[in-house]
Amino acid sequence: MLQAALLRAATLVSLIGSNPHRAFSVLARPVVWRHHAEAASVAASNQFSLSAVRTFKDVDVLSKRCKDCYFKKMDDRWYTLCKTHGRHKQRQRMPDDRHFWIVTHRTRSPRKNF
Repeated sequence: MLQAALLRAATLVSLIGSNPHRAFSVLARPVVWRHHAEAASVAASNQFSLSAVRTFKDVDVLSKRCKDCYFKKMDDRWYTLCKTHGRHKQRQRMPDDRHFWIVTHRTRSPRKNF
């Protein structure tokens, strides 16, 4: 066992030479490779994390990005849909209803009236 450790140390010294930067890369390289291998195996085992989701982009002004894009109105909102490129999907941005509330009384005061 001691001979094996001395043999490994001798091979490291021969690989290191006089350049300390190379020495660090020689020692750190297997750890990095092992890390990438573990990450790949974890990603391969969990297929749900790799599935891409094409959602709508909320925009103020809808536009057709290609010849196959078309407009459709659903649920009081305009949509741009595309059969060839899923990334072209857009949706009309709806204003927040709270901006249109009419406040009929004062809701904040420094003194409590009770």
